[in-house]
Amino acid sequence: SHNVNNAALVALDPQNGEILALVGSADFFDESIDGALDMAISPRQTGSAFKPFVYALALDPASPNAWTAATSILDVSTTFTLRDGTPYTPVNYDGLEHGPVSVRMALGSSLNIPAVKTLQAVGIENTIDLAHRLGITSLSDAGQYDLSLVLGGGQVSLLELSTAYAALADSGNYTGNTSILDIHDADGNLLYKPDSKSPLQILDPRVAWLISDILSDDDA
Repeated sequence: SHNVNNAALVALDPQNGEILALVGSADFFDESIDGALDMAISPRQTGSAFKPFVYALALDPASPNAWTAATSILDVSTTFTLRDGTPYTPVNYDGLEHGPVSVRMALGSSLNIPAVKTLQAVGIENTIDLAHRLGITSLSDAGQYDLSLVLGGGQVSLLELSTAYAALADSGNYTGNTSILDIHDADGNLLYKPDSKSPLQILDPRVAWLISDILSDDDA
């Protein structure tokens, strides 16, 4: 009933970045859904899946004005002014305003207005920088985006997004991704093996834990 007729999937090991499964479409040979197009690596709008990274910046204890999961955000209709001077008034998915809400409630309920206010607080430039450090390289210069970025205004591939989420699953460590473990010739001689890379601590482990805890909190 929702006209969902295609899907892509990426599964990877968050501790070493090994791609365990990558499916680009439901059927490569189905032209009616452009099945030959690999949607696992094609940039698409992320929707609300980008919100956790913005909140991660706000929760960073190294920030001079770090928030907590209990920090209150006013969820009321607000008009923002974009770079080009045009007004921007985001609305929540349910069309309602919820008044003062905690960060936990705002992220757990995927509220749009508090998310835009959070992006405004942490800055688009800082957000793009964090995204790049988490492997989301398809986002270009910060000047290309406005406050709608937190609601999916930037195009990112599913593989990049999954790689960034892996850092949340591995205490804030970024390992990148790899699709080839090794290559041998017919005689078993090793021809190629990717260089092993030490994980980079991109997110504070406490922040990674908090974000993951909020995302798994149905009651929020």
